[in-house]
Amino acid sequence: MNTEDLINSLVIELRPASRWHIAQRLVVGVGVGVAASIALLFALMGPRHDLMEVLATGAFWTKATFTLSMAAASLFIVAHLARPEQSRTHLWFLAVPVLAYLPLGIDELVRTAPADWGPMLFGHGWRHCTWLIFGLSVPIFFGLCWAFRQFAPTRLELAGAMAGICSGAVAAVVYCLHCPTDAAVFALTWYTLAFILAGGAGAFLGRRLLDW
Repeated sequence: MNTEDLINSLVIELRPASRWHIAQRLVVGVGVGVAASIALLFALMGPRHDLMEVLATGAFWTKATFTLSMAAASLFIVAHLARPEQSRTHLWFLAVPVLAYLPLGIDELVRTAPADWGPMLFGHGWRHCTWLIFGLSVPIFFGLCWAFRQFAPTRLELAGAMAGICSGAVAAVVYCLHCPTDAAVFALTWYTLAFILAGGAGAFLGRRLLDW
């Protein structure tokens, strides 16, 4: 068999991938991870006792919007990095949810006496909040890793970091169902710390789990 015949035999059954292939894989991977995280949340902690009441409050929905927008921004970047040799120009998208939510945190501080900043910052369960989000992000992260098995990333550590941040942000959306504190200052501090930890773990694992 000559070289041309060999090449033809290797590519004869190849078909162009759907333009939606990456999005579909990510949706499935994240969806399965979210289902596992919700099951874990309800098995270990359950929803907050006043969930139905807080669903009518603006503070709950602004916090949920912060986590959802962070999840959307990071997922967009993850999809971008799923292709080979992609640039880092989209990373600034991550700053948008934080900068949009930050004025609410500043407004809370301005309207609250300095003596009461501590209770607002630490709220209820601050010692566990970050770690619970980090734990809930694990199944989502592995769902993203599953999706990446059919992708071709070349910036493995960066892709892993963004997958970690994305999994942390999605896990924070899930955690909103349990978290008893809706202050913007609280979420900006402890939720963001969870995103950073998940991103660091993702960067460490990226080269090992995303290599194709």
